[in-house]
Amino acid sequence: MFLTKIPFWARIFIGLILGIGIGVYLHPDSKQISESTLSILLPWLKFPGDIFLNLLQMIMVPLVIASVALGVSSLSNMNELYKLGTKVFVYFVFTTMVAISIGVSLAILINPGSKIQTSEIAVTQNPSSLTRESEPAAKIISEIIPKNIINAMSEQQMLSLVLLGIFLGIFFLSAKNDSSEPLRKFVQSLESFCIWMVGIAMKMAPFAVFGLMAFALTQIGVSLLAGLFYYIFTVLLGLVLVLIFYMVLVKLLGKKNPFVFLKQIREVQILGFSTSSSSSVLPISLKIAKEELKIQPKIADFVLPLGATVNMDGTALYQAVATIFLSQIYNIDFTFFQLILLVFTVTGASIGTAATPGVGIVILASILYSFQIPVEGIAILFGVDRFLDMCRTSVNLSGDLTASVIMNHLWKENK
Repeated sequence: MFLTKIPFWARIFIGLILGIGIGVYLHPDSKQISESTLSILLPWLKFPGDIFLNLLQMIMVPLVIASVALGVSSLSNMNELYKLGTKVFVYFVFTTMVAISIGVSLAILINPGSKIQTSEIAVTQNPSSLTRESEPAAKIISEIIPKNIINAMSEQQMLSLVLLGIFLGIFFLSAKNDSSEPLRKFVQSLESFCIWMVGIAMKMAPFAVFGLMAFALTQIGVSLLAGLFYYIFTVLLGLVLVLIFYMVLVKLLGKKNPFVFLKQIREVQILGFSTSSSSSVLPISLKIAKEELKIQPKIADFVLPLGATVNMDGTALYQAVATIFLSQIYNIDFTFFQLILLVFTVTGASIGTAATPGVGIVILASILYSFQIPVEGIAILFGVDRFLDMCRTSVNLSGDLTASVIMNHLWKENK
C-alpha cells in the first residue's frame, strides 16, 4: 500500500497539516457550511481522535503502575533508588524554575498587557468557579496517598499512581524470598500487554491527529488569536527558548546530538500538540525512549511517568506569562520580591498538575487569586487557551524525554 511506504512521522505530519486546513475551512467564520451541518459533522470528524485517546487512556493506569514498579525494582538496591530519585527531583525543580524565569523576563520585556484595555475583557465564564479554597499543605500532601486506590485509578490521579508504583517496586526490590515473584511476573506481563496496545493505537495516530486538529481549529476564533497576538507571541517565544535550553542540556549533560534528538522525538511532539495531554501520550513516550533514544528501561520507566506528573515546564512558563500579562492589564506592579515569590509559587503549583487538557487554566486562577489579581481577567484567555495548551504540552513532553536522556547518561557515567 502506498501509505505504508511513507515514514510514520511524515504520515502524522500530513494528518496535522490536513487537519489544520480542514479546521480553518470548516470554521464558522468562513461560512462554508451551515452551523447545523457543522454540528453533525464535528463529532464524526473527532471520532478517530476519541478512539485513539480512549485506547491510550485505557492502558495508562496499568502502564504507569507497572512501568514505575519495574523501573524501581530493576535498580540494584534502595541506595540506587535514592540517588536516582534525588537527581531527578533536583533536575525537575531546576528546569521548572528556569522556564518560569524565562516567562517572567519575556513578559516584562515585551509587556503584552499594555496592548489591551480592561474594557475589552468580556467575561464568558464565571471565573470564580475556577478558584479553589486554599488547603493546608499537610492535607494536600497527605491526599497523595489515596484512601481508595480504585478511586485513584478511575480518576487517573497520576501522583498517587506513581507513588503506588514506587511502593510496589520497593516491595520487589526488598523481598527476600520468592513470595513476590508471581506478582512481579504478572506486572511484567501487564507492561508487555500495554506496550502491545500502544502499537495498535499508533496505527490510528495519523487519522487521530487529523481529526483532533480539525476539531480544535473549528473551536478557535482566528480574530481572537489576532487580537491577543502579543500575548501569544510572548508565550510561544518563551516555549521556543525553553526548547533551545533543552537542546543545550541534551548536548552538555546528555552528550547527544540535539538535532538527532529532535528527529527521534518528533512523533511525540506532534501527538502532544494534537492531544493536549501529556498523560495520554505517555505510553508512546515510553516506547520512543526505549526504542529510538535507547534509554535504559529502568531509567525510562522511572523518569517519564514521574515527569508526566511533576515536570510541566511549558505549563509553568505559560502560567508565569499569563500572570504578568493580566497584572499589566490591571496596572498592578510587581516588586522584585514578588517576582521571586511568583517563581516559587508557580513552581509549586506546576508540580502535580494533572496532565490533561485545560487543567493549567484552573491552576492559573489559583495563582492569580494568591497575588490579588482580578480573576475575572482570566476570561480573555479562554479563547486562546486551547491553542497554547497544545503548544505547551508538546514542550512538556520534550522536557520529559530530555530528562530521560540526561539521567540515562549520568547513570552510565556513575557506573
